[in-house]
Amino acid sequence: MRKKSLIITAMMLSCALTACGGSAQASAPAAEATTTTAETTIEETTEPETEAGSTAISVGETGQLKDWNITVTSMEMLDSVDNGFGSFNPDEGNKYMLVTATVENAGKTSDTFLPSFGMGDDVSVKVIYGDGYEFSITQLLGYDRDLINSTINPLSSKEGDMAFELPSSVVDSTEPLIIEFRSGNDTLGFTLR
Repeated sequence: MRKKSLIITAMMLSCALTACGGSAQASAPAAEATTTTAETTIEETTEPETEAGSTAISVGETGQLKDWNITVTSMEMLDSVDNGFGSFNPDEGNKYMLVTATVENAGKTSDTFLPSFGMGDDVSVKVIYGDGYEFSITQLLGYDRDLINSTINPLSSKEGDMAFELPSSVVDSTEPLIIEFRSGNDTLGFTLR
């Protein structure tokens, strides 16, 4: 997104400079015609960015989002998620991406991580694929490692999973995948691929 806006800005600046050059030439009758061009170099960033524009951190690192310390420890693509007594299967043509994380409540009161019905500064999560495609979390009802609706006491932590149902085309692609946590206007992203 930022690259496109920089290119558009550079093109507009070039047009403006060319237009200004043309009007100055018209007012000077004996002046020789010249052409003004603006050359802009745009550097490509190698680190993926979250939707809000902040740089995503790597799996295994810990990031802070308000009163939560979050560490994404692994990601795997699965045909189904086993729960001991049965398994969860995605729709045909899809796979589950299972993201494992440890979350610590650094606040002074008990709080719910990823509430089903979040409001205000409650934490929410999504996966961003490629050029901005967004996938929401899938709640696996009865899955004992699900982090959705996890109530965590202060100075305590919990390890668990978050499931996302993705089309096979996304799973098989090499395009970037970022998991983004949001609380109010603050975001924290991790590069999954």
